Amino acid sequence: MNKTFTLALVAASLCVAAVAARAAPTVDTGTPNGDPLFSYAFDSNDYYAGQVTFSDATRIQSIATHILGGTAGETFSILLYGESVPHLPGNVLYSATSTFVADGWNGLSGLTGWNVAAGTYWVGLEIGFADTLGTGSGGALLDRGVARPLLQTAFNPGSGYQSVTVPLDFGLQVAAVSAVPEPSAIILMLTGLALVAPIARRRRD
Repeated sequence: MNKTFTLALVAASLCVAAVAARAAPTVDTGTPNGDPLFSYAFDSNDYYAGQVTFSDATRIQSIATHILGGTAGETFSILLYGESVPHLPGNVLYSATSTFVADGWNGLSGLTGWNVAAGTYWVGLEIGFADTLGTGSGGALLDRGVARPLLQTAFNPGSGYQSVTVPLDFGLQVAAVSAVPEPSAIILMLTGLALVAPIARRRRD
């Protein structure tokens, strides 16, 4: 491997590392207590939403909630809303159908295109007309009793989302990456370009 090729490889690696998105703070309430007693009814009339905030432009990669009482293969919906005034879910930005696997964490993974600007949003957990969660088991529940409940939640009893006096302590996990590179990443990219430029000039000469 000659010196020119080695420098080019190092430069390319630095550029790739620079443009890689940095990890964003993930939402993780912790795992609920697993006790169906006093858990929240989760059906075609009872929807829930939790407020999440991102300080940078963000790519959401996965969303999950903790469900009890479903049957494998049943479905429910996860939506991402903008925020309306006063502090409730607004317009639907993204939505997708999730398949229930077993009691515990269930949701969406490998999301693509769920990109948002810095700001406040709401994750909605719903059972739509085409969804089947709870139909084979007699009802599904959102497990509760998390260590780090969301600060703002909302409940939809079938007539639209409403504020709740005390935040609901259901489980929610949101994994995301920031689309804004860190200053150190920018320095890496500039270093990579500085190494590439002389190599490109020599190849021209």
